Amino acid sequence: MLIIIKPSTQKKHKKNCAWLLDQCQKRGIDNTIFYTTGHFSDDCQKIAVLARSQKRVVVLGGDGSLHLAVNALMALNCSLALLPQGTGNDFARGFGCSNLAWRDAIFSDHEVKIDIGQINNRYFINIAGVGFDAHVVNALQAKPALTPLGYSFAGFKHLLAYQAAHLEGRFAGQQSQYHNLITVFANYHYFGGGLKIAPKAQLNNGYLECYTMTGRGLLGNLYSFIRLLLRNHHGMKGLSYQRLNTANIDTPGLLIEADGELVGMTPATVTIHPQALRFCMPQC
Repeated sequence: MLIIIKPSTQKKHKKNCAWLLDQCQKRGIDNTIFYTTGHFSDDCQKIAVLARSQKRVVVLGGDGSLHLAVNALMALNCSLALLPQGTGNDFARGFGCSNLAWRDAIFSDHEVKIDIGQINNRYFINIAGVGFDAHVVNALQAKPALTPLGYSFAGFKHLLAYQAAHLEGRFAGQQSQYHNLITVFANYHYFGGGLKIAPKAQLNNGYLECYTMTGRGLLGNLYSFIRLLLRNHHGMKGLSYQRLNTANIDTPGLLIEADGELVGMTPATVTIHPQALRFCMPQC
């Protein structure tokens, strides 16, 4: 077992680390520990090398650490387990499971093949987006949010000054252009520290849920944000929804985020890899 740990001084994090190592010892499981450094390319390459000889990889961290592991493991045959330890934990939030259920899944044989999205050269397990969400992720690099509420507050604050950019693209082969507030490609439900944008998303149906929200000025943008917070955005004016497996964004120079990480700029090609990774599914 390869254990990927994002270093933390939090008591809960240390407690879960100690528990996992103790369980490995009790169960006679050989383990290798890798501590992430924050340097994506270097960490990704090192994890890929270490994981070649492992049957299972366990991530103790949040969405960013999970994103790192997915990109390292896509060409390998080991399974992936998660013990959520991040600030937002948006991917884990979609399951509604307790910490105990995530612990049990680490040593369970209940593996499910799940889909993995790709935007340009980055894979994503949860959600990728272009627009306001990427703008907030970029802003939070300088001052990270410490709580899920902090993500929402940062989103509200930056929304006041955000200017929607013109976007042209092809979604499931259909040409489209609009003033983009948010364009997301969702493999699962939540993003932005607890915003349930894609309630219909499934992890193994071979599709991404694509949501596009047009910019409608300050008051219109605030209204859209509030509807998203209240989870009643479906059917809202200015929102388009479709299920797809391919998309292209042709407009250059727009920021891209994936799983809450800033990953580049447009133009972008988006695809889905059906049942590409074996995931240790918690039993909630």
